[in-house]
Amino acid sequence: MSDLFERESPLVEIKLGEAKGNAPAIEEKPFLGYLNLRGKSGHTGFQAATLKVLGVEPPTEANTVIESNDIRIYWLGPDEWLLVTAAGQQQAIKAELMSALDGVFSSVVDNSSGLAMIHVSGANAAALIATDCPLDLHPREFKPGQCAQTRLAKAGMTISLLPDETGFEIIIRRSFADYLLLWLQDAAIAFE
Repeated sequence: MSDLFERESPLVEIKLGEAKGNAPAIEEKPFLGYLNLRGKSGHTGFQAATLKVLGVEPPTEANTVIESNDIRIYWLGPDEWLLVTAAGQQQAIKAELMSALDGVFSSVVDNSSGLAMIHVSGANAAALIATDCPLDLHPREFKPGQCAQTRLAKAGMTISLLPDETGFEIIIRRSFADYLLLWLQDAAIAFE
């Protein structure tokens, strides 16, 4: 009998193949941890607690992303951030944050079961995404350290450059992950 609670990627049934020709590589990054952090960035208690646990204060500049201790921290709003952790690390980080933020107006919510990440990389990664994304992804406009909440093929997403700048990471709601991956695969045929 199978385990009813066996963890499964939202893209488990979609075959990911090698990129052909000049088509970008498209791959899922399964089982990452996603924590939604809310709090007043100017509050000294919030700043001290997040610095203690994360090693940095969450970014306060709009549409930026920073990395610290294998955690990527995305600015989502003046008092909201998305923390992306390695698989299985989110519970420990959540517990540490909740303990450090005890008594400070804040919230830490584990959204790991509701989000997914797709990487699109290679020479034509920006061109592929630009086929149905209103964001200007040209390097003169979309630079390292930036992130944006936008849409791709009518699906809401958060996008940033990969840390090595070879492409993009797309964070999307789990319920749209298969739709978007299949859309990307179909659109990539034009680059083969």
